[in-house]
Amino acid sequence: MSSLPYPWIVAAVAVLVAAGAGFAMLNQPAAVPADESAADAAAVLLRLQSGITAALETLDGRLSHAASEIGRTGLNDAAARGILLNLSGTDPAIVDCTVSDAGGTLIAAEPAAYHGAEGADLRDQPNVRHILASKRPIMSEVITVAEGFPAAVISTPVFTNESRFAGFASVVFRPEVLIAGVAGPAINGTPFQVMVVQTDGRILYDTDPAQVGRMTFEGPLYADYPDLLDAAHRVAAGRYGTATYGFAVDGETVKKEIAWTTAGLHGAEWRVAVIREVG
Repeated sequence: MSSLPYPWIVAAVAVLVAAGAGFAMLNQPAAVPADESAADAAAVLLRLQSGITAALETLDGRLSHAASEIGRTGLNDAAARGILLNLSGTDPAIVDCTVSDAGGTLIAAEPAAYHGAEGADLRDQPNVRHILASKRPIMSEVITVAEGFPAAVISTPVFTNESRFAGFASVVFRPEVLIAGVAGPAINGTPFQVMVVQTDGRILYDTDPAQVGRMTFEGPLYADYPDLLDAAHRVAAGRYGTATYGFAVDGETVKKEIAWTTAGLHGAEWRVAVIREVG
């Protein structure tokens, strides 16, 4: 398993707590927040970052264990299918679990509804090229997977008992389902909106489900609000920060603040944001 560097998390916590408390300097002594809404939003944001990272690492850990077992049984063994099937039932975000050989061909997919993807050549996928070359775990961005729908993929190498690279095992999952399991409890009873985006601007999760899958930089909504588009670019470019923008609601412009940080796995980064009305 891997996560973002520990020093960065410490820095992010310091910045977000400082922003929530209205500090001018990070090294000022603690004080009661002048804006409790900002402090609450910062606390929710850190809970989201921690929870989403933990959920990803849990998937990764289960996959790693399954890959070790498959390395002992062999990719084509019936036992390997049982391992994949058991793994697929461990989290509601998982769509299916697969194993591919050292040439990038998908050998087995479970549950049975996805057997049709077997035999697919995956070598055109950047994440597959990476794992075949590096023999190291990776998490993809949302891509169109061999099963024919958009999803994210965590892959980890499979080694035999003789330490020979035999291929890789993968978990295909829907980020919006995984994130919802964390975001729902985190914002329950609060006025905040949550949005999680890839660094390319693709919305992975939003409190408004209709936004999931949209590209923020290309949407006509953002084109009508230059400061909103600027905030979106800042979110994509920086691992953490805050920005404000105006947004029309029922004919009136409402000022909003977005505070964001980053969750991720194996070098892939998701921007996790909390949005609140201000002023």
